[in-house]
Amino acid sequence: MLDPRSALQQRPSIEQIIAQYDQMQDRLRDLLDRLVGPLRWAVSAPETRVDCTEFAGSDAESRVLQSWRAAQPIADRDWPSAVSIVRSITAEYGFGEPEIIVNRTGDHEVTGNDGYGAVYTFGTAKATILTLTTGCHLPSALKS
Repeated sequence: MLDPRSALQQRPSIEQIIAQYDQMQDRLRDLLDRLVGPLRWAVSAPETRVDCTEFAGSDAESRVLQSWRAAQPIADRDWPSAVSIVRSITAEYGFGEPEIIVNRTGDHEVTGNDGYGAVYTFGTAKATILTLTTGCHLPSALKS
């Protein structure tokens, strides 16, 4: 098993992973808008830095990326297609199978995790949301 510093060195930098996840979210919003929308996405919360408890005492960072919200809900009949889009795109970025958190008429939510400890949440009720929190990563200046 790798020591924490070695494990962090093998991960992408926080800057690299944020760029990858931003690209993933861009693709998700675009496809969801085109295939199960229209969804007019807007930033609902800015990016914030959060504690990196998994690697306490290291210089690793974790972020809650910009959260996105569309005022329009996804119709129940379109939810399976929306989850299929999310499953397909997120898998390309290393995320596992979406886990159902809520699945009832007019209220749906799934989450997914990747091998670096990132987690996304995608859901719809009165509105549609997409959020993502990164796992722990070193800043590029601290990568060897």
